[in-house]
Amino acid sequence: MTCIEQMPLHYNPVTENGDGQVTEITMRSDAHLSRPMLAAMMIELSGNSDQRWLCWVADRPLKPLLNADVHQHNRKILQVVSNSNRDLCEIAIRALERGKSHTVAILIEKPLRDDEREALKAAALAGSAECLVIYMHS
Repeated sequence: MTCIEQMPLHYNPVTENGDGQVTEITMRSDAHLSRPMLAAMMIELSGNSDQRWLCWVADRPLKPLLNADVHQHNRKILQVVSNSNRDLCEIAIRALERGKSHTVAILIEKPLRDDEREALKAAALAGSAECLVIYMHS
């Protein structure tokens, strides 16, 4: 039996090169567990004790992913919806730089380019924020 320890997204050991500001996960869009897992992650992140907001950047709203039974009164989620995959990265970079969100979650359908990844890291450092990149593929 293999045991894998999952570190919380906001666990950020200080490193000299600033790594750890961007977390990337890959999920299959057709997998039956992808939507519930994604919703659970966003609910958990939105309940963070940090007074800043969780920012959701995607080509679709988050609300349909969330269960109707989830009470939204203590959830601080800002949603930014755009149709362009390229715009999504630029929006996430701006949101990270401003530092108004503790976490910026970006849902994309193609892997990040190296320059996009570096720009997200720099923006996350500038805004003292975390970036969660969710790559959904079929």
